[in-house]
Amino acid sequence: MSKHVQKRSLRLAASRRRARNPAALAFGSRLNLVLGCALAFGSRLNLVLGCALAFGSRLNLLLGCVCCLLCGCTWDQLNPIKPPPTPPPPVESFVLRNGALTAEPKPKDKSVEAELAGAREYFRREDYAKAQKLYHHIANNDKNPAFAIQEALYYEAECLRLQGNLPKAADTYANLLRNHTINPYKDLATQHIYEIATYWLQDTWEEVRESQERREGKRWIVWPRFISFDKRKPFLDREGRAVERLNDVSIYEGKGGPYADKALYLCGYVAWFKEDYVEADQKFTALTKTFPESPYAPYAIELAIKAKLMSTGGELYDGRRVADARKLVDEALRMPDVTEERKQDLMKLLACITAHQAEKDYQMAEFYRRTGHPGSAYFYYEIVRRRYPGTDAAERATKRMMEIYAKMAQEQRDKLGPPPQTSDGRPSELLPPPQRVVNGPEQVPMPPSSAGPEAAPMPRKVPTTPGSAPPGPLPPGVGGN
Repeated sequence: MSKHVQKRSLRLAASRRRARNPAALAFGSRLNLVLGCALAFGSRLNLVLGCALAFGSRLNLLLGCVCCLLCGCTWDQLNPIKPPPTPPPPVESFVLRNGALTAEPKPKDKSVEAELAGAREYFRREDYAKAQKLYHHIANNDKNPAFAIQEALYYEAECLRLQGNLPKAADTYANLLRNHTINPYKDLATQHIYEIATYWLQDTWEEVRESQERREGKRWIVWPRFISFDKRKPFLDREGRAVERLNDVSIYEGKGGPYADKALYLCGYVAWFKEDYVEADQKFTALTKTFPESPYAPYAIELAIKAKLMSTGGELYDGRRVADARKLVDEALRMPDVTEERKQDLMKLLACITAHQAEKDYQMAEFYRRTGHPGSAYFYYEIVRRRYPGTDAAERATKRMMEIYAKMAQEQRDKLGPPPQTSDGRPSELLPPPQRVVNGPEQVPMPPSSAGPEAAPMPRKVPTTPGSAPPGPLPPGVGGN
């Protein structure tokens, strides 16, 4: 047989194989076939499966496409890890509804109501592992109604909590609050998050106690706690995870909840212990503004004042935090049931604030003095002397003012020559003497008046212009004629 006949027979055989495969004829090539499978399956993982089918047996590919289309082409039906089968719900032929016994219909098979009923039955039997898997399957289906997803999220977290897996339980509670801000399980979810977070902070409180003992000389070193092998705690960063969950409680619980003020106080105290004074200032200030009647408010406002003083960075930086601290001191002194000891502590804080502000203004005057602006420096020294009397900055400002005055007087003498002589032979000062401070408007003396009381001028006759004609009579009906 010649080579030409062999090539022709091979082409004929290839065309016959393509004719037997309708899937290849429909898509035209393997690449188009893979893309069609990806569109039919609807997910990246199914795209990978389609590629494997495409480069395997074409008959298996066709059968797979047909089965996929008949089954609905959803990942849940192709997922090899399926939820456990739903047990039959408890048989209750009648339920109490609207004050009367009514028949309760049995939920349809493979419906969300049937899945919820089966998950409730697992939860009632305390089989939390199977109940958690079934609730997770319900919560991850976006096509389910909102009430079913909310119930599934809450009870999935409950199953995880009862199994001792607190990190995943806290994340599931937070997911419920974040994605469903209005739900019937909000109060219970925030309560469990708060309890889990306070449990994780036990190591932090132990570290606080050990740090106090080290400051008192009872301990040499405080051992850090980086990792934890307890299933109920995160493996790393327990403190950070606890603060994150407490922030969720303070945000999503609202003003009327019983745990929002406690969560804010704990977040601020942890930041204070870690010397993050900016974060502590934000939390304590938010607590005093949002919950002024909280039992933690008096302690929070005092710590907020200290945090503002510690977070400024020094006198040369922005002074708005110190000004806010002065306002908080005034608010704290006006709070009811303030003891004398606490008043003394607040007055000490007020003295620190005054010294801080005085030093800031003094440093501003020093800047003008160093840059060669004696007039501006003299002005700021005078501000320090008047606003903050009795402080160390006021005394230094007075000395600087005397130095500037003596220097300017000497420069004026050198420029203008010796001072002129007075009538008695003594030299007069070239600079004018300092004027006294006027605290209010002065009365300006009026010049004495010898004309007596003011009186209105006497009426006089208006002279007429010469050559003008006298006025004529009024027309009839005008002027009462």
